[in-house]
Amino acid sequence: MRIRIDGTRAEIVDALFRLRLHFTVIGVSRAYPDRARPHHWRVYLTTARDRK
Repeated sequence: MRIRIDGTRAEIVDALFRLRLHFTVIGVSRAYPDRARPHHWRVYLTTARDRK
């Protein structure tokens, strides 16, 4: 499953820690800048199909 996370760096890191508690994380993309909002980033997270 692929999950998109948008936000500031702190929000993205917090979301990654919370998602890792429930899902097996396979990969994380690089941070893409969000052109509409300054200091916001977009990250794509790839998880396994089954939960932990």
